[in-house]
Amino acid sequence: MKKLILPLLAIAFAINACSDVRAKYPQGAWQLVRSESIKNGETTVTYPGIMVGSEYKMWSDKNFMFVGRWTEDSVTTDNYGFGTYVLNGKDYEETILYHFMKEYQGQKIKMTLELMNDTLVQVYHPVDSAGKSIENISSVEKYIRLK
Repeated sequence: MKKLILPLLAIAFAINACSDVRAKYPQGAWQLVRSESIKNGETTVTYPGIMVGSEYKMWSDKNFMFVGRWTEDSVTTDNYGFGTYVLNGKDYEETILYHFMKEYQGQKIKMTLELMNDTLVQVYHPVDSAGKSIENISSVEKYIRLK
């Protein structure tokens, strides 16, 4: 049964992506085109660059899902996750239900989302256990809408 969950969710997201979703941002399917990590003011482009592969992220009305496969230093990793989200303006929060790294399951991740034409920018600024922003660390992912 567990093996059927991700394929069934992918089908549901694909059907939803075929409808007119422009008015329902961020609903639909998006392809990662750039990923960068920023630490102590220094930016490292991880994709394309350090990692080779691809990743896709899909949103429905209340759920998100991402799936991808990455190779770095000849080690290949399947990357996937699923959960719920809340978007209030640019403030975005994911509640992770399934994740390839089990320690993320049950976590709430706060980010910002910004839409610029058919490009979506997701910025993650980690916070400590008290909810205080950890300075000088963030990651930025840029996606383009799939048609």
